[in-house]
Amino acid sequence: MTVKHTRVFNRLMLLVCLSTPCLSYADNARDWQNVPDDINILFGYYNRIDSNTSIDSSLPINNASVDANLYILRYARSFNFGGQTAGIQILQPVADITTSADGALTSDNTPSRHGIGDTQLAFVYNLFGAPALTTEEFRRWTPGTFLTTAIWVTAPTGEYDKKKLLNIGGNRWVIKPELAFGYPAGPFWIEINPMISFYEDNNEYLGTHRLAQKPLYAAEGHFSLTLNPALWISLDSTLSKGGETRIDGVLQDNEQQNVLLGASVGFMLSPQLGGAFAYTDTTRKETGSPDISTWMVRLQYAW
Repeated sequence: MTVKHTRVFNRLMLLVCLSTPCLSYADNARDWQNVPDDINILFGYYNRIDSNTSIDSSLPINNASVDANLYILRYARSFNFGGQTAGIQILQPVADITTSADGALTSDNTPSRHGIGDTQLAFVYNLFGAPALTTEEFRRWTPGTFLTTAIWVTAPTGEYDKKKLLNIGGNRWVIKPELAFGYPAGPFWIEINPMISFYEDNNEYLGTHRLAQKPLYAAEGHFSLTLNPALWISLDSTLSKGGETRIDGVLQDNEQQNVLLGASVGFMLSPQLGGAFAYTDTTRKETGSPDISTWMVRLQYAW
């Protein structure tokens, strides 16, 4: 591989390491609406992620490709905390990732990795609009405007080899506070989720280098319509900005700024079993920002 190709590949791998953990938080429309106390929910996700990202137009290799199959197992439990609904969640991603850089890598030496990603934990607490309710009380309750907060913690438990460019784990702690606001308007729901991700330094990036990242600011928006008690559709959007990185103190000029739009469908097959389908695609981005399209399939079971 030439020196120029190596420079491009290094930046591609940095994008993979920075963007893949963010994708596995698995937020969707209506995720933060109220549920009864003492409910367990088990989610299973499959995400197909395709990314074609402009690296640097001044280099002969202008495009990179990141293809990933991302599987997520997510467990959530609700409980009464001071009269309001609260909960804990645990997410465990597993990923297959393959990368290439516009022909610089052939099928014989294209890097690919399979393994366990970083475990994510969350504590969720409703500030107002989602009182703690028994299952019987929940059946008689009419949902209204709500505001919920969550604190996500990503632990560096995923597979990481400091000698390799491509890794599943990020080798650093990430803390993400999030708010979820929901407002009902007849059969419609308007939901807005702002969040900030704070990153610990990775002191073993490519062996001996230090990778630091500024906070990444993001906001999700969901506009959903209830078609019947067992079916809803939603228009979804995500805006993100920030997250510029430093390697050994040198700014990489890769601040993210992009907009993703998509749509989703949620359904219930029984009072316990349901699921969702979703598609999102990048519609606007600045140089250095991920250009990502994602297909998602989810099933969940409650008891």
